[in-house]
Amino acid sequence: MTRLRLEIVRSPVEPPWREVVLEPPGEYIIGRDPRTHVPVLDRYASRRHARIYYKNGKWYIEDLGSRNGTLLGDKDIRGMGPVELPGEAELVIGVTVIKVKAVE
Repeated sequence: MTRLRLEIVRSPVEPPWREVVLEPPGEYIIGRDPRTHVPVLDRYASRRHARIYYKNGKWYIEDLGSRNGTLLGDKDIRGMGPVELPGEAELVIGVTVIKVKAVE
């Protein structure tokens, strides 16, 4: 199964992590709440902003009704439901930029 590496490229504050690897199978919540699986200390991020999960051999991301949306590349995926993550992509949560890459 393919793991997913998230690396903070740009953040308005010093994040609690620089890089994290998500293991399948699993569901991970990204958000401003420090109790999320992937906390993003960004005042423009929602407490529970988005979720990333693994299903049927693929990784997906879904915006959880955030106020400012979730960008996958330059596309706002707010209201689209689950969207398959490509092998490498850039996410924007609030103003935080996260590089996402599938790794073996």
